[in-house]
Amino acid sequence: MTHSKCQSRLARIGLAVVAMFVVMMTAECRGQVPEANARGPEKGTLVICGGGTLPESLRGKVLELAGGEFARIVVISTASQIADLPDVESYVAWWRRQKFAELSILHTRSRDVADSDSFVEALKRATGVWFLGGNQAWLIDTYSGTRTEAEMHKLLQRGGVIGGTSAGAAVMSKLMIRRGSPILELGRGFGFIDGAVIDQHFVRRQRQDRLLKVVEQHPELVGLGIDEGTALLVQDRKLSVLGESEVRICFARTDSREPLVESIKAGDDADLDLLGRIAVARLQQTTRAVVENATPQVLDGTLVIVGGDDVPSAATERFVAAAGGVDATVAFVSLDGEETKKADDEFMDELRKAGVRNIQRVQVNSRKQANDLKILGLLKTVRGIWLSGAQPHKFVDSCLGTVAEQLCHDLLRRGGVIGGTAAGGLVQGDVLLKASPMPMKRMFVEGYDRGFGFLPGVAISQSSQRGETLAEMTQLKHEHPQVVGLGIEDSTAMIVHGHMLEVVGENQVSVFDGRSHAERASPAMMHAGDSYNFKDHVLVFAKGTKAIGGE
Repeated sequence: MTHSKCQSRLARIGLAVVAMFVVMMTAECRGQVPEANARGPEKGTLVICGGGTLPESLRGKVLELAGGEFARIVVISTASQIADLPDVESYVAWWRRQKFAELSILHTRSRDVADSDSFVEALKRATGVWFLGGNQAWLIDTYSGTRTEAEMHKLLQRGGVIGGTSAGAAVMSKLMIRRGSPILELGRGFGFIDGAVIDQHFVRRQRQDRLLKVVEQHPELVGLGIDEGTALLVQDRKLSVLGESEVRICFARTDSREPLVESIKAGDDADLDLLGRIAVARLQQTTRAVVENATPQVLDGTLVIVGGDDVPSAATERFVAAAGGVDATVAFVSLDGEETKKADDEFMDELRKAGVRNIQRVQVNSRKQANDLKILGLLKTVRGIWLSGAQPHKFVDSCLGTVAEQLCHDLLRRGGVIGGTAAGGLVQGDVLLKASPMPMKRMFVEGYDRGFGFLPGVAISQSSQRGETLAEMTQLKHEHPQVVGLGIEDSTAMIVHGHMLEVVGENQVSVFDGRSHAERASPAMMHAGDSYNFKDHVLVFAKGTKAIGGE
């Protein structure tokens, strides 16, 4: 290797080390949580059934995913008390009635047999596996660590499906409930799903307290309680509910938080990795004091925060001017890709019409991309960054605590400008409202309750329903009394520099600042041309009159 190539390689390694250090320091300073790693099979699918009488559609889903008429199914009956008896045929009858390529029934109580070539031959050909219910400990004690278990993992790696009911559901996770009576006993499962622990017959047999006890012992895990007649479909991070009842998602009691239980029903989806992030975040101490002691201000740079729909022309002009005018280089950061492509393209055209000649579009879908050296190099050189995205939780998952986020803070410190529409505006505050990645009614969800903090001490609500905004801000004041709430309507923007906020656009901005006399009676309502001084709690109307709310 030449001297110059060696220097280049060392420089790249050095930059990577610095980047990693910045990420760790940023996470520590802003109170970020460790990364979760909750996942199902990357290629294959799990159909985890809660037991009881199953709708035919649930086994049918396994058959469909295994290839339909071309499926090669292995039914493992070992958990059943009658696995060694002819009566087991009653539990296999449904599979025998279906028309598909191959059916094999596997059972043994011998680990030596489970580790033999002849026993695993059918699994090598299989496209799907189905576990009968019964005693999950018999499955694990017979097959864990054998070639049978290894072949099941290989089946998932080649895109196959594994389903099971009752005991066949319990064995899916890495940590398994071996038995619950008379004493709760935990042990090793097959580990087809990581970062979670599964309980079955959940609502029918009132097992919520049992699962909460398990996750209290292992609070980094997500508890998945699956009721009878119901299945949880797991494909990598994606969870989908099928069947008649519900799946309850259980988070542990911690030193600072009560247990949390949420329900998802048939037709609902959730993201397992994001649920894992919530579980890990609940282990951290609250950051309320850090947020509430912050003064809303952007000392050197400028923020352009747009509520949604069209970006007001005045906001576009202010963004371009703050970015350096016609000589500006702007990074347009998109998190939703095709979902918002039309709106993104239209706004980039508006930037070009306003005179910006150099617009670099950046797609960020993961934390790996947010720490990519090429993207980081671009963010170090631009004077303006525009954030586009429809869902706040995507910014949290992809960018919060990364080097890219830190470079955005650096941009503001050197006098640049950051703009954003919809979620790209909401995340600029300190506190995030309703950013849950799953169907939760709670406004604050651990792991998704902090924004980038470009405007510290502030929470931003985007809504065209004024009553809804008022309800959100009332709850905000209950949870974070000293945080300033900003409700912004569509086609409206807030320009923030120093301690001053100015409104441009068609509609209103509501300021909920509990430290001002005026807001204690009702929120300050602002229109185009109005300004608000966060430092002195002063509202300045466009016509020149002032409402002074400071003490």
